[in-house]
Amino acid sequence: MPAHVGVLLAHACLQVLADDQGVDLLHIKGPAVDESLLDRRTVQDPETHQDVEVSVPRHSVDADVLVRPSQVDRLFKALSQHGWRMAYDFADGSAFEHASTWQHRALEHVDVHRQFPGIGLDPEKAFDALWAERHHTTLAGHLCPVPDVTAQRLILILHAVRGGHLQDPDILNAWTRATGEQRGAVEALAQKLDARVALAAASGRLEEHRDSREYDLWKVLSTRDPSLSRLWFARVKAQPTAAGSIRMGVKLVVPNRNRMAQRLGHRPTSGEMARQYLLQAKTAAGELGRLVRSSARRRSRRGGQQ
Repeated sequence: MPAHVGVLLAHACLQVLADDQGVDLLHIKGPAVDESLLDRRTVQDPETHQDVEVSVPRHSVDADVLVRPSQVDRLFKALSQHGWRMAYDFADGSAFEHASTWQHRALEHVDVHRQFPGIGLDPEKAFDALWAERHHTTLAGHLCPVPDVTAQRLILILHAVRGGHLQDPDILNAWTRATGEQRGAVEALAQKLDARVALAAASGRLEEHRDSREYDLWKVLSTRDPSLSRLWFARVKAQPTAAGSIRMGVKLVVPNRNRMAQRLGHRPTSGEMARQYLLQAKTAAGELGRLVRSSARRRSRRGGQQ
């Protein structure tokens, strides 16, 4: 089965399960993106031989959905009962802990999001705001709820900037080519969802938010800074509570057993966990040393200029 067909069928399968279980979910990215936000190209009409502009379909390697956070367990139970297997829990994925990956032997895998990186509003309230303005599209013959076009613009922008892809076609289509009115709507939604810092990183206005605890994180992410130590400190600093910062610090240093199991093909032994811990600690120490030396050199240069 072609991958894009498997993705469409995965979207439809999740919608059937959601409808059956009374779960609210929104289909995001990939084939769920509104046609107005797609790349376009010029082709020749075979009948009229005139040049016409057509949209370029989006192909994805997985199906992405955003589920109402309070209904995650209900959806997970339904997935487990219908041939899906959890590959990664939320804590096993990215440091944002925003998505859980599920696999099916006959379909492409699914990323179930309980929140979206860059949105700081309480996840349940953020979902309420997106759900209230939802539209619908047809995927593999099933009517599926999707965010409205303004929310889709914001989601595409946040996804691209998180990977440091500032020249990504999604930013071009969702922001650069947008009208003043469309940009204003995106900015208003970002204000409502507490996503202003991430949006600013994508639109070249991050310096307006230097006082934000999220500034360093989105600077590191948007510029694809290769320093692991700067990313580590930025993630810790970005947490809204002291407890969250401590938990993030531990998470970034201690090896993830489930991810190691996926990589090794078996549950890691105590010895393998210990070796991975030492490797990560050594890497962190080396990165920290480079960061300290870099900071010292900058201070020295500033001192010499005075």
